[in-house]
Amino acid sequence: MCKFDVERVLVDTGITINVLFWKTLEKMGVTPEQVKPETRTLTGYDGVAKMSMGDVKLQVRAGRVTLKTKFVVIDAPPIYNAILGSPWIYSMQAIPSTYHLCVKFPNATGIYTLYGDQKMARTCSVIEKKQRRKEKA
Repeated sequence: MCKFDVERVLVDTGITINVLFWKTLEKMGVTPEQVKPETRTLTGYDGVAKMSMGDVKLQVRAGRVTLKTKFVVIDAPPIYNAILGSPWIYSMQAIPSTYHLCVKFPNATGIYTLYGDQKMARTCSVIEKKQRRKEKA
């Protein structure tokens, strides 16, 4: 697999898995054969159950830290390209702050602060609200 910058990543302290959306993997050049088939039922915030396609392990780089991360792959319309949950947060020894829109974690030279993009966060929030309205209609 090659290097690929993934934007629109949600760091979510309330989710117990890391999620990667199939459309993101397709853009990365990953084929369905590279996804380890292991289906599980996932329940979203809206209460709707969705089956996963399987799992994939990828190198994730944040700041100067690179970590092999297991993702559950789902085929659903993505608001974000990936969701990093508690497994990634714990393995990175990260401290996310929604108030400051950042994540802090240790690296070789001290503490690294990875800042989010407030404009992008608002855009994703608007997209999510529009999708919920469509699903209710």
